Amino acid sequence: MGQPPSGPPQPWPDEGKPATPRYEPARPRFEPRDPRDPRDPRGPRNPGAAGAEWTRLLRSLLPQPAKRNWSRRFLSELHFHGWLTRAAIPILAMILFGVAVVVIVGANSGSPGPAAPATGLGFPPATLAGEDFTAAESGRGINQTLGQVASDGTEIVAVGSQSGATIGRAQFFVSQNDGRSWAMGSVRTPDGGEPPPGHAARFVAGGAGEWVAVGPGSIWTSPDGRTWTLAPSAAMPLRSGDQISVLRRTASGFIAVGTNIGGGDQAKSSPVVFLSANGLSWQRLGASQLRLPAGTGRVLNIRYAAAEGALILIAGDVTTTATEVVARGKAKVTRTVISQTGGAWLSRDGGSTWVAAASPDVPPHGHGAQPQIAGEAAVKGGFVLLRPTTGARPGLDVYSSPNGTAWTFEATLNTPAGLVAGPADGGPSGAVVTGQAGRTPTAFVSANGVSWRQTQAFAAAAAESVSGVAMAGGGAVITATTAGPQSRQPAITMVAAGTPARQVDVTKIPGAFDPQLAVTGIAAEAGTQVAVGSANGYPAAWMSADGGGSWTPATGAPASVFDRPGIQQLTGVTYGPAGWLAVGGVTAGAAQHPVVLSSAEGSSWQAADGEPAFGGPGLFTEQAAAGPAGYVIVGYQEVKSAGTAPTSPNRTIAAAWWSAGLTGWERATDAAAGALEGGAGSGAGLQMLAVVARSGGFVAVGSDGEAASAWISPDGRTWRQVSLPVPAGTTSAVLQHVASSGRTVVAMGTAVGAAGQRLPFAASSSDGGATWTEAALPVPAGLDLRTSVTALAAAGGGFTATGTFGSTPGHQDVVVWTSANGSAWTAVTPTGQGLTGPGIQAITGLAASGSTLTGVGFTASPAGEEPVFWQAPVG
Repeated sequence: MGQPPSGPPQPWPDEGKPATPRYEPARPRFEPRDPRDPRDPRGPRNPGAAGAEWTRLLRSLLPQPAKRNWSRRFLSELHFHGWLTRAAIPILAMILFGVAVVVIVGANSGSPGPAAPATGLGFPPATLAGEDFTAAESGRGINQTLGQVASDGTEIVAVGSQSGATIGRAQFFVSQNDGRSWAMGSVRTPDGGEPPPGHAARFVAGGAGEWVAVGPGSIWTSPDGRTWTLAPSAAMPLRSGDQISVLRRTASGFIAVGTNIGGGDQAKSSPVVFLSANGLSWQRLGASQLRLPAGTGRVLNIRYAAAEGALILIAGDVTTTATEVVARGKAKVTRTVISQTGGAWLSRDGGSTWVAAASPDVPPHGHGAQPQIAGEAAVKGGFVLLRPTTGARPGLDVYSSPNGTAWTFEATLNTPAGLVAGPADGGPSGAVVTGQAGRTPTAFVSANGVSWRQTQAFAAAAAESVSGVAMAGGGAVITATTAGPQSRQPAITMVAAGTPARQVDVTKIPGAFDPQLAVTGIAAEAGTQVAVGSANGYPAAWMSADGGGSWTPATGAPASVFDRPGIQQLTGVTYGPAGWLAVGGVTAGAAQHPVVLSSAEGSSWQAADGEPAFGGPGLFTEQAAAGPAGYVIVGYQEVKSAGTAPTSPNRTIAAAWWSAGLTGWERATDAAAGALEGGAGSGAGLQMLAVVARSGGFVAVGSDGEAASAWISPDGRTWRQVSLPVPAGTTSAVLQHVASSGRTVVAMGTAVGAAGQRLPFAASSSDGGATWTEAALPVPAGLDLRTSVTALAAAGGGFTATGTFGSTPGHQDVVVWTSANGSAWTAVTPTGQGLTGPGIQAITGLAASGSTLTGVGFTASPAGEEPVFWQAPVG
């Protein structure tokens, strides 16, 4: 968002006439690759090569809602202040080497092809800006979560992730002295290098010199629990719908169990079991190898696993079918009754073969237990199995077995507030069972599975929930992830029967804590610039009065403008006649609602989201724009689909708000029926994701179900929809960025090809958004699967866009597209700090002021994430 358009308002195209949207596709189109054709110069492709990891990354870079961040320091060893000084050195250097310093150049054919040389456009490097965009000290920091915890004698390992501002990374908390002191484990690739960011760990198991951690799309191995190596994610043959629930060390290696939800339908779920001797290669077992005795039911999942010596015990949920005869008047009828119970299976050969170990009646539940299984654990010489009790006050019946088949009732675990089972674990030191006593987490420990003692309370607040537990050295180690709206740090707690709980201060572990800082958007007006984002989970803004040379954190009037509950962020900012407007939303820890802030001068901000126009449920505010007609905010609203089942997902309707100034907001309406809310029977719905002001009004872009869509308005108060079909050769498309120069409007977004590849594309309009022409974006050769658009701006009389590209998830660099007219584009892959290098680089916000293009973004590696600040001359 840059300066507001100047000049008198121009008549809107076909004003007063019914809109007749047209979409004029350009050639060439997106053509799906044939992975079987060796003559295809782009090489073979895996139809699912986009991958879950890349999908999560792409979504984090694109607004739904947008989550981005940025930095600046001009050269890695030089520190300059003021644009003239910073620009003079690279410009002089490029002149000396005969390089023209221009951004807008002659356009090429617009078809996908190799990028221009990095020096082709003379872009300077970005600068690291963690010291420029400062944040007040806070204990919240970057959001961290913990998963499972495992122990091997006195060594304890807890795994989790640091979600950061944009890119997650794995974390390993290690204690080698029974929890008395903790350190962070180190990470590496098989060749000893630095692994890419991402690859969070959720499950861990180990001992006897072998450790394994598993997360979404990642496997880590370690010989000692301290140094972890990232293994190829393909090592575990996961299928669509697979969900791992627990990972355990066995005498012969490792076992991971869970469920496969077929097509997302819980009723079609089936169990999955993976076995590995070393954590690097895994074998998948099917449901046919886990049958109960004939006629007793169907296995839905595996939720628990435990290993003792050569024995492995797993347990899960089973649907059972029975018939009963009931009287109906004088007649008797037979009916079928389907119920959910629990079952367990035992293996004596490392998991190759299984026999039934427990059924609805084995072990017997005559002590008042229900036929379900609520947990299990290994103890020295046998196993412990838990069943929920019946009655008004829930509890847990404990059964023990020396061999996994003959079971004995031992005890009932309960509290005055009841007890609902949580994670359980066991080993040579005994067993531990966690649970909720009312709203308070608690635990019971036993040395042999027979006699049990309740520990003292270990959670600091009822908001904490247990994510993992392990027995170590005779005590229970509890990991609890705080779900409260203010804390962003997990808790590691040591507790044993008869002793007070001792909580580890995670923020004091060297390398475990980082402040959170994300700069997600920028706008410019003359020499003043305003950047917005989040700091330690709070909305944040910064102002520069010298064109980006120095930055000052903005303040709230009152302070609560920025000091809000939950995790909130600002994603867009614009400047208009009355001042600055910033918008964003909630990401976690609080009810979803718009975040709308305004400022007359950019340094002191007030909240506008308390106005009635923003009071509806399920509202999301994405971006904003300002022009002669006033200010506009666009987004969408989640609404319940009429006439659907209670479990059906909500659909969305497009939403826009208008104000003549910075207060008095009104909800926009349709200029034509269905423009914002969709027609009857609308499926996935409509979303406005970006907006731009022009002399003739406003243009917004987004999606309508699987198709890209645009909207036009002369004043921001009423809107007409312009539908764009899905580009040829693709199955869906969305527009996420829009910019305007004169009467030309350019929008950019992402399309999904028939083989699942994600492809950037552009659409341009020469008549203010009434008609559109498609244009393919050239991408670095062979990397079209991993290229996406992250920002767009009108600059130097044309258009400049930035994106990310890379051949490997976790290793992406910046690509820059330029166009004089929006229909033909040139790509360049600039080099330098903040634009290329190890990890992920991205420029996700652009603003033009005079002859300067300013960008904000981030650079991310396994070691951390820092904002970047980027300026380039345009002309």
